[in-house]
Order: sequence, then C-alpha cells, then structure tokens
Amino acid sequence: MLPGASVAYLLLLSGAAAYGARRLARSRRGAMDSQPVTTGVGRVTVIVPAHDEEPVIAGTVRSLQTQEFGAGCARVLVIADNCTDDTAVIAREHGAVVWERTNPAERGKGYALAWAVERLLAEPEPSDVFVIVDADTIAAPDFLHHLTRHLYDGRDAYGRCAVQGRYGVLNESEGWRAALMAGAFELVNHVRPLGLAALGLSVDLKGNGMGFTREVLQIAPWSGHSITEDLDYGLDLLANHGIVVGYAAEARVRAQMPTDANAAASQRDRWEKGRRLLVQERALPLLSAGITRRNLRVFEAGVRLLVPPLAELFALCVLWSIAVGIAVMFRLLPQQYLYAAVLLPLALVAYLLTGFHTAAASRGAFGALLYAPIYALWKFARYAASPLTSRSPEWVRTRRNAQKGTLPQ
Repeated sequence: MLPGASVAYLLLLSGAAAYGARRLARSRRGAMDSQPVTTGVGRVTVIVPAHDEEPVIAGTVRSLQTQEFGAGCARVLVIADNCTDDTAVIAREHGAVVWERTNPAERGKGYALAWAVERLLAEPEPSDVFVIVDADTIAAPDFLHHLTRHLYDGRDAYGRCAVQGRYGVLNESEGWRAALMAGAFELVNHVRPLGLAALGLSVDLKGNGMGFTREVLQIAPWSGHSITEDLDYGLDLLANHGIVVGYAAEARVRAQMPTDANAAASQRDRWEKGRRLLVQERALPLLSAGITRRNLRVFEAGVRLLVPPLAELFALCVLWSIAVGIAVMFRLLPQQYLYAAVLLPLALVAYLLTGFHTAAASRGAFGALLYAPIYALWKFARYAASPLTSRSPEWVRTRRNAQKGTLPQ
C-alpha cells in the first residue's frame, strides 16, 4: 500500500534526521571550541547560471564575493545565458567574471552548465572545486567554508566528492505562499537529506548550493538534455559511478520564491513536469539495478522517487481512511482496520510537526500550515488544467522581485 509505505519511509527519515541534528549540534559546539580556519582548500569556481536575472543578480554576486573564505581563493563566474536584459553588465559591475552565451536552440540551465563546465575543465589550470549557486540566491557568509570542508573531507581514493548544501527560502515573510514553501523546503531540502546522510545514503542534488570536486565532473560530464538536470545528475553519479552525494547542513543558501499565483503556477508546473518524467523514466530501473546489484543505496533512490509529494500523499491517506471507514461500516473489514485508517493521516501530521521541529522552522512556517488545504486544492486544480508531459528543458524564468531577505546566519 503506497500511502502507508510512504508515511513509514518518511517517519524513518525523520527519526534519522533528529539523530543527525543532535550529532550536528555536538559538532558545532566542538567547532566553536577549536575555532578552525579554512586554508589550503585549492582553487574554487562558483558558477552562477543566469537568464534575465537583472533584479536579483547583484545581491547574489555580493553574497558570494564577501564570503568568509580567504581572499583570492574563489572565483565567481556568472553565465549570462540567452539574456535580453542587463544581467551581464550588473554582474561585472559587482566584480564577477561573466561569460555570455547565446544559443536559441539550446535554452536552459542544464545547457548553460554543460557549456560552462566543458570550458572550465579545458582551462590550463582548472579549479579543484566547482560550486553551483542559482542567480536569485543569497549565500550565508560561511557557505563556501562549510561546503568546501565537506568536499575535501569526503573525497574518495580518486579525489571524487559531491555535496549538497542546505537550500532554503529567502523571502518567507512575503505572504503565506512563500512561508508555506519555506516549510516545505525545510522538510524536503533539509530534514530528508539530513536523515539520508545519517543512514549513509545518497541525497538528492537540488540544483542550488551544491559542489563537486574536479574529478567528479571529469568522469561524469554535465548534460543539458533534462528538465531535472540536477536530480538526474545525482542519480547518475550514484548508479553509474558509485558516488554517494553528501549533505552539508551548515552550508546555507536561500533563494527567492514567487509570491503571486501566476508566478507560483509557472514554477509549480515546471517542477511537476520534471518530477513526473523522472519517476516514469528512473524509478523502476533504479529499483531493478538495486536488486540486481544488491545495492541498498541505489534501491533506496528508486524508492524515494515513488514517494508522492506531501499534498498528494495527504490526500491519498485521507481517501484511504475514508474507504476503510466505509468498508468497516458495511462490515467488509473488521473493526480494528478503522484504527489504522485514523492513525495514517495522524502519522503524516506527526512527520510534518517533528520535521519542522528538527529543522527549527520559523513561526511563520508553522502558521502557514493553516493554508496547506488551500494550497493543495490549488495544486490539484493546476494538475487538471495543465498537461504535465513536456520533455523540453526550456529555461522559463519565474518572475521575481528584487531581493529583500537578509543573509542567513
């Protein structure tokens, strides 16, 4: 039964995340006592793919140029991809290196990254580490310090390591949509990766705040042919190269989320198209490969893809509970099934609340849960209105305002 298995899986991750959070707190106390300094981490290039990001690119570049990381160690490289505004000019004015790319036939973040990575690896002295940050993002002052530390500590015998940082919402105070998205990001982008890492499993790449050693990109070139290029790349690293993506919870980035219905609908449609295609194309092959190779990490990656998003999962739990209640009423099932029917939605609520607590979610995120039923109805209406079958990786920019959030601490 998909709803029950999904809820049990999420509760397992939530428990592992709570353990991981306690371990992280202990390591932070030790770090405060020892006061480490980041030195000798080699050359770092931060790649910022950007398409018509004039309102937000200045704040992103500033947050990356002022990192507590060591002068001259990191290069901020903005890829102005098929831009029709002043993104490139503004980025240069704030100290970034800018490469401009124009290719109307291949538009999309994946194409921009593939083009940039190929050029970067061909440089006479390529960087040791490559970090990818979205153009609507503010990075915490110590973001690079923590991410590169995880990358260097986690290298395998071949120098390979991939790490995802903590990706949250910058403007959660700008309405209930942004606050609800902030809560969802805490669960999906922090609690789940924290639990997966605590269990020794590979985490999903989120496309923002992620880093790779040079050796990873040399053996696994970036591809631009997917609408979910980040998730696909992480799954390929695990399934084809045996590289387990780690999680750096201390390396924090936050990005702008849309606050009006039209912009949110555009973003949601794009995400859902990618997710559905990914499930269709990757879930069963990963499950099969995991069983054939007796590889738990690969098998779990397939299981993870089959877990529905929270709105759909809650709807499935409620529908299943109603169906069981009717069956018990007509004596088609024994009375004890009714207890399980009631417990399933309650268990999902417990996952939400314990996850928020583990992530130390804001009061606004807790309060935004009251709007979750409205959001779910809106989301299901989008499903009915939009054909979610497009395979195009077209870069459709979500409309955003200028950044108003503060640097995450």
